[in-house]
Amino acid sequence: MHLTKRFSTILCTGVLFLMACVGTTPQTVPQSDPQPTSETVLQTAPKKDSSESSVASDKNTEAFAPVAPANEPMTLETEPMAPETEPMTLANAVPDIYVEIPRLAQKALTRADSFYAAGNLDSAAAIVERFSVLNPLWKEWQSQAKSIGEKVRSGYSKKDADLQQFLIAMVNANSRRAPYAEVKALADTICASTPSDSIRRIVDSLSRIAYVRTFEKVKSSRDEALTLAGEKAAFDAAEQKLSDLILRYSDFVDTLGLQNALLKISSLRMDESSSSAEYWKTHDPKKSLEEAKHLSANKKWSAAKEILFKLKSSSLRGEALRELDAVYVGYCTEKRKLTATLFAQSQNKKANKVDIISKAIAELDDCLEFAPEYKDRATVLSNKQFLQSELSK
Repeated sequence: MHLTKRFSTILCTGVLFLMACVGTTPQTVPQSDPQPTSETVLQTAPKKDSSESSVASDKNTEAFAPVAPANEPMTLETEPMAPETEPMTLANAVPDIYVEIPRLAQKALTRADSFYAAGNLDSAAAIVERFSVLNPLWKEWQSQAKSIGEKVRSGYSKKDADLQQFLIAMVNANSRRAPYAEVKALADTICASTPSDSIRRIVDSLSRIAYVRTFEKVKSSRDEALTLAGEKAAFDAAEQKLSDLILRYSDFVDTLGLQNALLKISSLRMDESSSSAEYWKTHDPKKSLEEAKHLSANKKWSAAKEILFKLKSSSLRGEALRELDAVYVGYCTEKRKLTATLFAQSQNKKANKVDIISKAIAELDDCLEFAPEYKDRATVLSNKQFLQSELSK
């Protein structure tokens, strides 16, 4: 009868040993579990006279809790409380079983060893025997963990199979050269489902292909719009092209500076008069360009410049700008040669030095005024500064 009761008691308490048989870290003198109450003893043994009851109580106590070593004060074991100032977090609210179970098991064994060292063999044995109760439980936990693991792997496989449809859609989108925004939307859908690393790598690769392809396409279209405005003076077509790009490819507005390109075209439009644009509706810009080249070849710079300025608002804007640069170079080269000749004269005619140098400076001023966009303007300004310094000598 006592063996049956002892085994039943161990089985019941074994499941809860993590809370019942361990407490604070063992001190130099081991502590004991609380002794059973008289009510518990009465439930486990028949009531007899006082001497027999005392013997029965002593025997049954071993089945419920270890007997404390002699002269050891009885204490109630509890886990230390966290400081009141410590904030409640997920880490301290939910114990990590992979840390706590090994810690509590080692704590129980350390306690059993303390009982053994104190000579309390029964208490040490009671703790050790409880470990045998956990063996079948441990096997059951492992079995459940394996079963759940198989379900998880199956779930991943099913999720990956579902995501395959989106991957196929991404491949098809790239094959028909769909815009990056369309491919990106599919990629975001896949990534929102926390896919496996292999699928994520495929998604990143497909997204990168779409991004680079669309980037080059938008860049080429932007440059075409700027060419329409800068070379052909087709400001309406250029602005429409850029506006369409901004609406369709929002991912590249900042990257490729589409808004700035639109502002540049608007600025070019304001530089050209509407009257000039109307003029080319009834006149042939090609004939005018040939006339401007002929005037330039005969050093009729002002007449050539006037025609070329008007051609900036025609379909030959780009050619007109390049010819205008040639007119500036020709005019200023002629002026700089005259300046060099006058400066050489000033060195030989000391009496008229100031007048001659003043004439040389005037030639440079003519260049700066006639050709405000002359490419070698900085050199002309430097020469002028030199001549002015010569006047003060």
